[in-house]
Amino acid sequence: MQPLPRADWALFLDIDGTLIEHADHPEGIRVPAHLPELLTGLQTSLDGAVALVSGRSIDWMDHRLAPARLAAAGQHGGEIRLAPDAPSVPIPVPAWRKPLEQTLVRELALWPGVYVERKPLSLAVHFRAVPEHGDAIMARVEELGTRMDPSVEFLRGRCVLEVRQRGFNKGTAVDTLMASTLFSGRTPIFLGDDITDEDGFRAARAAGGLAVAVGPRPTSQADFRLATPEDVRAWLGRFPQALERMPS
Repeated sequence: MQPLPRADWALFLDIDGTLIEHADHPEGIRVPAHLPELLTGLQTSLDGAVALVSGRSIDWMDHRLAPARLAAAGQHGGEIRLAPDAPSVPIPVPAWRKPLEQTLVRELALWPGVYVERKPLSLAVHFRAVPEHGDAIMARVEELGTRMDPSVEFLRGRCVLEVRQRGFNKGTAVDTLMASTLFSGRTPIFLGDDITDEDGFRAARAAGGLAVAVGPRPTSQADFRLATPEDVRAWLGRFPQALERMPS
């Protein structure tokens, strides 16, 4: 059974596969027309304590989800915005970022259909179009990245391999946001669908909150589960009215 929302909740929301459906290409996703309004309504109901926590960049979130603007963690914790009106604070650009991008674009041309998503602080290698070659692609990326810099970290997701700087993840993002004025003292609720969200699940549960898994991927950390992003949007859409009915 889905728990009823509480006024002291803080929401931490993954995007791809959680708020919106996956697409074969990362720029092929469709943002539902009502999603920005839904997010703005959640902000109002929870006194602003709603954050997007994604592998996407914060600039991408602001552009694709406009006019909604939320607290956010982008690029798996590589950049943080503690409040909607606060600046985005990124970690320094890793030295390996540009040369590894150039190497991967050249090397992965052996597999037509593979796409290297270029982010300011990280890279994501997508192979949803050729999943049968996934193991070989990931092994090659890990070999090249490790050879270039031992501080590179790899995170295997659903038909994607994230390449990022070690020490930053969705869990560290939740911890940082929970220590800020907007989120402090609240109960964290983390929604995510992929292995990249497991760190966020752990951080939310360690702080006395809940982990909400989306989709069929197995996880030992889910307190409850929603089947699809459509179900997520429907559940979140009931929050404002449910919170209005709560006694003050």
